[in-house]
Amino acid sequence: MLVAEGGKKLGEVYAGDELLRAWREILPRCAQLQRDITPRAGEIIGFGTPDHRAAALLAGFDEVVAGEPAVSGQRSDRLTADERRALSSVRPRLAAAVRSLAALGIDDTLNHDDLHQNNVLVRDGRMVIFDWGDACVSHPFGTLAVTLRFAAQKTGHAEDSPEILALRDAYLEPWSDRASTRELRGAAELGRRIGEVSRTLTFDAVARAYPGVIDTYPGGLAGSLRRVLALFG
Repeated sequence: MLVAEGGKKLGEVYAGDELLRAWREILPRCAQLQRDITPRAGEIIGFGTPDHRAAALLAGFDEVVAGEPAVSGQRSDRLTADERRALSSVRPRLAAAVRSLAALGIDDTLNHDDLHQNNVLVRDGRMVIFDWGDACVSHPFGTLAVTLRFAAQKTGHAEDSPEILALRDAYLEPWSDRASTRELRGAAELGRRIGEVSRTLTFDAVARAYPGVIDTYPGGLAGSLRRVLALFG
């Protein structure tokens, strides 16, 4: 398929401080898009976009944990029985986090759910988010899970460093009329953690729809579930 030239990937154009600067420009635009499109969330789900809202997310997570042995097969890095039991035990803490995030009153909307430096194109100074193949409808703050993790890895900063937290704050700017800075930052941390749960649902769906594809992913589904365990265990 031929498409118009979109430019180079963000991570090919910028590195270090310049990459962080670019993210500080992109993330408020992403948040504003999410706000603007919120009234159409039901319509977006109607198109077939995965539903990762609270109830579906919790039910889906249970199914992913139960089905991990079949997905991972004989991979050497598959979950151990102890890890699966530990993941089942985090369910109450996950549910409590989902309730706390919902209490802020910010509605579910479109979430790219895979927003990292390889999914933004740069051309003539214009930056455009692309590759919405992992998109879902969820709490918008789940966006931060992938973006902050990849930005930290790419620039060598810890996820709780001032440089990475500045990206979080840039994303939160368009939401500043909805709650205090303290409340938004607390909700962003919940969203970042819950967003990793959303990723497990996506990994599972890809593995089942396209056998063998996930074998190329470092850690596979088990690796994604281990991130959840580290955050909620």
